[in-house]
Amino acid sequence: MRKLDLHALRCLCVLVEQSHVSRAAEQLGISQPAMSTALGQLREAFGDPLLVRTGRGMAPTPNALRLATSARAALDLLHEAVAMTQAFDPATAETVFRISATESVGFLLMPRLTRALQRLAPSVRLVLSPSEPARLREQLEEGRADLVAGFLPDPPGALYEATLYEQELRVVASRGHPRIRGSLSAEQFLEERHVRYQPLHGESTIERRVDEAFSAQGRVRRVAVTVPSALASAPIVAASAHLATLTRAVAEHAARADALQVLVPPLPLGPVRVSLFWHERTHASAAHVWLRRVIRRLFHGQGTSARGTIASG
Repeated sequence: MRKLDLHALRCLCVLVEQSHVSRAAEQLGISQPAMSTALGQLREAFGDPLLVRTGRGMAPTPNALRLATSARAALDLLHEAVAMTQAFDPATAETVFRISATESVGFLLMPRLTRALQRLAPSVRLVLSPSEPARLREQLEEGRADLVAGFLPDPPGALYEATLYEQELRVVASRGHPRIRGSLSAEQFLEERHVRYQPLHGESTIERRVDEAFSAQGRVRRVAVTVPSALASAPIVAASAHLATLTRAVAEHAARADALQVLVPPLPLGPVRVSLFWHERTHASAAHVWLRRVIRRLFHGQGTSARGTIASG
């Protein structure tokens, strides 16, 4: 282990990622013989071949995959530790921010944030990924996300949270709907068939609210179509007699693109509160403090807490 240093860990990560010595060397900007030497040292240190020949070229061993995951985490932690001691200049920064968001939140947040960063931090890059409510803490702990934005009624503890905005819900129906004209009664809402959004990870908070509202009436919602994208609901509704429940911003945008009526829900669904969540590992980072402030200003969000403790950023 004394032979390992930061360069060796970087070589390990890139070798496993590329599964090719020459490509790994090119990515790190070193010669192919130097990378071969590094691979030999890594094999000796870990007592594992790390890369083995297969019919399709080189492939990492199971041990190599585990080691590379740990090495990436270690390098990320070191990078973050250094970043926290340095000032952040958005005008010249070339960092990458990873944001995980529910689809409707990303729909509202990302255009605003992209426009702001284009002006304030032109070399900063954003990576957006779907949120995984059941693995929210792991996403943040493991560095797969720097921020999570969404409406999560029961977030895990030990995370920082800042409210961004509240959004009312709306029901959309086709403008040519045979039974609905400009307003929606409770009985129509209960009787019509619905388009339901089922995200890839977890459950939609909005859809759960609708199901709970039906249950309170002693009814079960009649679902006609289930879709993996909330934004896909609108054109389906426009082409059918089905209904869908969306955030107001998404519903109003969809109505401009499709022939839709935007209706007030006849059952009490309540607004959804959208928050930012982040982990202790990025809480003090100057870059991440700056990003959180930019996002909160976009929505005039107020109040930050970490399970009852007032925090800044």
